[in-house]
Amino acid sequence: MEKNIDFLSDMRIDFLKDLGLIISDPKSFAKITQVYGYHEIINQYGERFLLKKDNDLKYKPGTTFEAIYAYYRLDQQLKNQMMISLQLFEQNFKVALTEADTLGELRHGIKNRNPKTKDRRQFLSEKYGLTNGRVIHRGDIKARIRHIKQNYLEPYPDYRQAHGEVDQWVLFKEMSFGVATNYFFLMPAKYQKLILARIFQNKMTLRQFENWLGTIRYFQRRAAHNYRLIDVKDKGEYLYQTVLGNLKELKNQEPYDLVKAKWTKIVEQYLQEHPADKAFLKKLL
Repeated sequence: MEKNIDFLSDMRIDFLKDLGLIISDPKSFAKITQVYGYHEIINQYGERFLLKKDNDLKYKPGTTFEAIYAYYRLDQQLKNQMMISLQLFEQNFKVALTEADTLGELRHGIKNRNPKTKDRRQFLSEKYGLTNGRVIHRGDIKARIRHIKQNYLEPYPDYRQAHGEVDQWVLFKEMSFGVATNYFFLMPAKYQKLILARIFQNKMTLRQFENWLGTIRYFQRRAAHNYRLIDVKDKGEYLYQTVLGNLKELKNQEPYDLVKAKWTKIVEQYLQEHPADKAFLKKLL
C-alpha cells in the first residue's frame, strides 16, 4: 500500500513540475497531500497561480508548492473563525426563536381552550413558499420534532428524569439550523417580526431575511464540504465580504467583532511571509 501511495505521489510531483511548480521537499509534499488531499489543495487553490495561454497551462514563474499550501491554510483559518461567529449567531437566533415560540404557544393554548373555539387552530402555517421556489411544509417540521422528542441528547445528567418530555429550549437546540429557520418561516407573522426585531439593528422584512439567510447558508454549505471560500463570489460579491457585512447588521456585535479581530491577526501573520498578497487580500476581505 505504501509503495502504491509513493508511486502516486511521485507521478503527481512529476506532473506538477512539468507545469513549472517548484517542489523543493517531495517528502513534505507527499505527507501534506496524503493528509489534507491533493485535489483539495492543488485543484482548489493552485488555480490562482496558473498562467493560461491558448490551451497551455503553466504555473507563474517562481511558484512553489509551499505558496499554494500557505494560501490553502489561510482560507482554512479564515473559514474556521467565520464558522465560530456564525455559531454565535445561530445560538442567538435559537434563543430568540425559543422565547417567541414559548410566548406564542402559551397564547395559542389559551385561545384553543376557549369554549367558543370550535376548531383547534395550528400554531404553525401549513406551508411557506420561499423566493427561490422551495416550499417548507408543516408536516416535515412536525416529523422532525417527533424524532427529536424520541432521540434528543440530555443537556445535563438526569434531565430526562426531571423533565420527562423535552422542553422548548432543548427542542430548538437539537434542531439543525436549517430546521430551525424553516420553523421560523412557518410561525405567525407577529412572532416572526418579534424575532427579527430582537436580532437585527434595523428593520428587516421576511423577504430581506430570506436573502440574508441565503448567503449564510451558501457559505455554510461550502464550508461543510471544505470547498474553497476565499476569492469566491456570490451574486457578484466576494462571499467573505458579504457574510462579514451580514454579521455587522446584527444587534449582537460579538460575532462581527470576534471574526474581524481574528482575521486581522491571521492576515497579518500570512503577510509576513507573503507581503506581495497585501493588495490582493484587501480586495477579497
